[in-house]
Amino acid sequence: NTPGANANAVKELVLCGMFLGSRRVVDGINHMKQLGRDGLAKERVEKDKAMFGGRELDGKTLAIVGLGHIGASTARDASRLG
Repeated sequence: NTPGANANAVKELVLCGMFLGSRRVVDGINHMKQLGRDGLAKERVEKDKAMFGGRELDGKTLAIVGLGHIGASTARDASRLG
């Protein structure tokens, strides 16, 4: 057991999840895959991309529960993003 050994990896996953969730990246990928399976991707890509615009993180408040290795590292890096 080595406390903090994976803190950096977990912090990066948390920050990545914030970006993925705010921009609805996974939803967009799944939607395009479904359109591709249905043979509709070329016709619908421009029309449907507005559905996945998402939100900007700038000006939002980030709540972090606990300031151990992971929480403190996440807070530090998130504050550097602006």
